[in-house]
Amino acid sequence: MLRRVDLKVGDEFEDALLALANRLEIQTFSSPCIVDCPGGEEDFEFTGETVVSFIYSTVEKDSHEIERQLDEWLKSESPDSEKTVIDYGDNEDWMANFRAYFRPIQVSDKIIIRPPWQEPLENEQNATVILIDPGMAFGTGTHESTRLCLRLMENINLSGCKIVDLGAGSGILSFALLKMGAKEVYAIEIDGPAVENLRKNAKLNAISSGLEIYCKDLASFKSGGKFDGLTANISSPIILANLQLIIDLVKDNGWFIFSGINSPNALSMREAFSKHPLLMIKELTEGEWHGFLVEKKE
Repeated sequence: MLRRVDLKVGDEFEDALLALANRLEIQTFSSPCIVDCPGGEEDFEFTGETVVSFIYSTVEKDSHEIERQLDEWLKSESPDSEKTVIDYGDNEDWMANFRAYFRPIQVSDKIIIRPPWQEPLENEQNATVILIDPGMAFGTGTHESTRLCLRLMENINLSGCKIVDLGAGSGILSFALLKMGAKEVYAIEIDGPAVENLRKNAKLNAISSGLEIYCKDLASFKSGGKFDGLTANISSPIILANLQLIIDLVKDNGWFIFSGINSPNALSMREAFSKHPLLMIKELTEGEWHGFLVEKKE
């Protein structure tokens, strides 16, 4: 039986819960809570809360231990948060009720992310449109770190570039890079279900060439050459632990986009840049999240 445990928490707790899911070695998915807001710049607004869902098989995992750790976390970190447990039969689609939360996202004047079941926006003909059905992969465009990456891309001439996308998730950044002029994108994602979802989304976006997909971690990836640039929308501890490996993948005068970095860790990232041949070109923030555009010096 498949079990989903939903924790409705403040946005500031999302990163900690995703890290907990990683330690428990179970699938997780997060969706920001929104409310309808007719007449505004968008037809919805964010509430400041996020539902973080833990999904696992009660046959393959110790459900009592998982829920004990979740309850322990709630008690110590966010005792007022809501917890809901839902069990699914083998053929039920646990994602169905999440789809109501996925709306078209206008990242900028030039970039729109839209789920395939939503109608096109009026101004799509003048924008780069990315279709995403997230499945069990991170990335719907609603997360600040994803939007920061996409906005930083607009500062780069991507024409003809060969690029690595670390932690590719549902494929948003990989598809955006290709649609904005990149010649080749190597999408690296360690999670098997996410990779399968990435392949499906590639078909949704009619991407048939230029995309190489690897289901492996960074240490196992052998590029066979240097890249013009690299995107990494992953947590800052992972970036910091692998920074030299990441730097070595990119040519001199190449570029990096780093995101997935919350405010408490932003200073550590800046300090790490100063200890390597890296020059920070631009920093963007949205809420508690930071994105960096960095150049590799000769």
